[in-house]
Amino acid sequence: MSRNPDQYTPVPGSGAPRTSDARELLPSQSGSRRTSDTPMADPWRDVLLRLSVSLPLDCGLPDLLREFIDGITPLFPICAVGGCLVSPGEAPIVLHRLPPGTAAPVERDPTRLFPRFSDERVFELDDGVAGSTFHVACDKPHDLLSPLQLQIAEHAALVLSSAVRRARSFGRAEQSVRNLHRLQAQVIQNEKLASLGQIVAGVVHELNNPLTSIIAYSDYLRKRAAQREQTKENQDDFERLRRIGEAAERILRFSRDLVAYARPSTDVPGPVVIQDVIEKAIVFCEHEFAEHRVTLAREVAIHLPPVRGIGGQLTQVFVNLFTNAAHAMTEKGGTLRVAAHVLPAASALIVDVADSGDGIHPSDMPQIFEPFFTTKTDGRGTGLGLSIVRGIMDAHGGTVTVQSAPSQGTVFRLTLPLAAVVPTVPPPKP
Repeated sequence: MSRNPDQYTPVPGSGAPRTSDARELLPSQSGSRRTSDTPMADPWRDVLLRLSVSLPLDCGLPDLLREFIDGITPLFPICAVGGCLVSPGEAPIVLHRLPPGTAAPVERDPTRLFPRFSDERVFELDDGVAGSTFHVACDKPHDLLSPLQLQIAEHAALVLSSAVRRARSFGRAEQSVRNLHRLQAQVIQNEKLASLGQIVAGVVHELNNPLTSIIAYSDYLRKRAAQREQTKENQDDFERLRRIGEAAERILRFSRDLVAYARPSTDVPGPVVIQDVIEKAIVFCEHEFAEHRVTLAREVAIHLPPVRGIGGQLTQVFVNLFTNAAHAMTEKGGTLRVAAHVLPAASALIVDVADSGDGIHPSDMPQIFEPFFTTKTDGRGTGLGLSIVRGIMDAHGGTVTVQSAPSQGTVFRLTLPLAAVVPTVPPPKP
């Protein structure tokens, strides 16, 4: 059947078509051109104009596309219409409407949504992201879309392009506001932590004196007990004294390490024993491991060459990675594996921090090192941990990479340059 591509069906007695009836917005379906002394209006332009000012910008791209498709469908009652919006790192958003009585399959391919239809036209959207498209298709055998339908579709694509472009700008502005609020909250939190750090430093200083006394007196009593006649009761008391001394030494060592870790770093890069750094970070994170039922697996050789860096900053790297790994574990707990080995060809040390947690979604992977980006919804995450890790690694001339998949765990690989080893020259023989 041929169609007149240049004319709409007018409303009887009005001299102009109404936009409320979808059939009146389409080209005449008769086989001949309609003639009239009254100039024909373009009601489809009114529909597109209303859409251009009424499409929502603050409800997300899926709802925007849905309202656009709903609004544009009356202009194409015998056609299939659809749209595909592409966003980086996300699955395409595909919505469509089929003409009544049609059950043809629909694809999610932005180049062709209606492959079973006889004529499909694809209009690429100018929305700031390559790949977004608007589709109109006809399913009548041996029938093609009319020139007027193509003109309407072309204008509709412009309306959709503008709306999507404005919605993306609105989304970016909204995200900037959220980041600003998060930054403000983080500044306040940092001030609280700075004050708390000063208080803790004072508390630790006050603890050092009694701890030193406890260690000295327990050592004195231990020596006195060793000089006495060794009975079963004396041996038990000796063991108790030994444990008191060990516990006090551990608290004193921890408090000194804590103060050194919190103190602003003024160190210059030098040789750092990575085993000591890892062990210190493990001590700082023991409460996280216990809370999340984390089993620690060490695969770090005893004799590894030192790396070049600042010990306090590298400790912060592992504290952040260990804490993130613990938070990624499910309620049943999991395993945290720390492995280190030398890469001789690159004069570097490789350290893997692998967890058996929930993993990272592919759409989040490009952003995990960005400041203030976090997937934690329970208030524990500031979004700065991994950004700090990358910054410290860059400053050390190293790298940090990540491999992860949902429900498959995550592996962070650190590459650190080895410290230059000055060969020792034996003194000449006399």
